[in-house]
Amino acid sequence: MEDEDEQRALEEDITGKILWVSWCGILSEVQQLLPEVVSYIRRERDSMALEVRGRFRGCLLEMGNIIKKTSPVYLDDDLAHLRRIMLDAGAGISKHRSWLDARAAEQNKWSSTPASRGNPPTISAHFTENHIVDKY
Repeated sequence: MEDEDEQRALEEDITGKILWVSWCGILSEVQQLLPEVVSYIRRERDSMALEVRGRFRGCLLEMGNIIKKTSPVYLDDDLAHLRRIMLDAGAGISKHRSWLDARAAEQNKWSSTPASRGNPPTISAHFTENHIVDKY
């Protein structure tokens, strides 16, 4: 890549996609595993000894309390940046595509001027007669 900004935009897109796929995989595992655990406990509780049922109940309550006590995560700048690029990837937003579009718009802006379309700049006859000729 010629441009560091383009390289950075491409790296962010790739990192965001990797983070997004990882997050979706983890979320899928949790959503699938938790109901399986609850189903197992419900299914097996009748065949468990009273003591084992009490331990299961205690463990579930302990897990619930741990989850309740977790404090919200306050993201520092690095984590917030990673979260943003992950959410951008999930939303289908490409920083590299935005960068390419901005570069194309900038090039189109400059290519619409007469000098850059192959036509040399011209000086009006009025300017030539009044300013250059009068000085000599």
